[in-house]
Amino acid sequence: MARLIKIQRKMTKEQKSLLIALLLGDGTISNNFVFKLCHALEQKEYLLWKINQLNANNIKNNGLKEYISSCGYNEGKTVIYSQLSINPTIKALRRSIYKPNKTITRNLLNWLDEKGIAIWFMDDGMINVNTSKQRSSIQHTFRIATCCSKKEALEIVDYFYEKWNIKFIIFEERSNKYSVMSSGEDNAYKFAKLISPYVHQVPSLLYKIRTDGTKDEFLIAQQKGLKCETLA
Repeated sequence: MARLIKIQRKMTKEQKSLLIALLLGDGTISNNFVFKLCHALEQKEYLLWKINQLNANNIKNNGLKEYISSCGYNEGKTVIYSQLSINPTIKALRRSIYKPNKTITRNLLNWLDEKGIAIWFMDDGMINVNTSKQRSSIQHTFRIATCCSKKEALEIVDYFYEKWNIKFIIFEERSNKYSVMSSGEDNAYKFAKLISPYVHQVPSLLYKIRTDGTKDEFLIAQQKGLKCETLA
């Protein structure tokens, strides 16, 4: 890990936070150090926003590209992607984080800023809006699908509380794979306030911080030009 830190000091904190956030979410680094960001065609606005962030931080990439998937869940569908130019930092990240799969550590999390957390959430997060008549008010819960070990999930919980004073708890997604979610309405609002300046830059993802209704209801209202309220 010392080698990673030495290399990363050549970059700004904002650059490092951006790369780590992209990697924590949907980004991947192959064993030959190809850093790729892939999305479905429906998320073109979001990928273009990511590319703009890379360009603004002087991180070289090949822009917006696409291909037709020939296998897997997306077979026959258009996949859009961008690929980052290989550099020593990306090589160091690959060697440090893949053990052999992505491993989340506190050292990694400590580099994240507000934008980095927002990217991680926009990639892997969702909101649950509970409008049950048994409740006196609507309840909101943010989830980040980390699907990691229990140890890693607890590291994430500690990080959010100690760094941002936001309480998360862990839950088991499947056998020995854990994710995290916000605990209580106050913490949901704190988290929304933290990430909302960046989510608002990607209107197609505003449903992830909606106040009421379902994702589909929010998107239909957006298309009709109706007012769509968000938590922050």
